[in-house]
Amino acid sequence: MNIRILGYKDAEQYKKVRLHGLLNSPTLFSSSFEHENNYTVPEIEQRLRPQADKFTLGAFEENELIGIATFKRETGAKLNHKGVLVGLYVMPESRGKGVARDMIEELLRLLRENEGLEQLHLTVESTNAQAISLYESLGFKQFAKEQRALKIDGNYYDQVWMAKEL
Repeated sequence: MNIRILGYKDAEQYKKVRLHGLLNSPTLFSSSFEHENNYTVPEIEQRLRPQADKFTLGAFEENELIGIATFKRETGAKLNHKGVLVGLYVMPESRGKGVARDMIEELLRLLRENEGLEQLHLTVESTNAQAISLYESLGFKQFAKEQRALKIDGNYYDQVWMAKEL
């Protein structure tokens, strides 16, 4: 497995993986399939261009993208000591192989090189015990629970907020 920061050339594979996640695991994302299905490949290419405060990691098996995770650093002067992990998704056929763990560990390695970055935050659907356990094993701690955080087809889902000091 190879993990690297995605670029514009990865847009088509990224769109495929992201839409798969949005369609099949909607509680993992705050966005929706209907919204993101309208993005064109050129729009996704622009979205994937790495920046100092935002980038997306991809996990590849051979040349196929099997996992994605996006990092965004807060930009306000009083907030830029924090960043957030969003959109972590691993294709179903690649689960159980440590892909998510490896992507998070690589993200943490990269973030330790970011001057002034002190904390990484994330949210996870409150009944996703497997993900919560993974995050806790990597040193994330729960600090809040947002009730009714997501509303999907008339159903509400709570989210746990977690953080890790870098």
